[in-house]
Amino acid sequence: MPTTSFTTRMDQNLKSELEKIARYEERSASYIANKAISAFVEERKLTHELVQTGLKLADQGISISESAVDEWMTGPDDAPFPAPESES
Repeated sequence: MPTTSFTTRMDQNLKSELEKIARYEERSASYIANKAISAFVEERKLTHELVQTGLKLADQGISISESAVDEWMTGPDDAPFPAPESES
């Protein structure tokens, strides 16, 4: 994949921490920053897609109750995601 340069300002302490991580992982600070930015961008894209899907479902009257989500989040790691409920 082709690459390009990107310049940014960052807190001096953050830069020092980034450089420490790069040294003990035997990678460049640029590589570590690129991986972090890539993960951040992917997470934001997926979050946006989930929000858009949720808004479409809400417009259709389909939702999951707060209590069902709370139960799922505090339940076992392998608990199935709660089923949507239709508004009556």
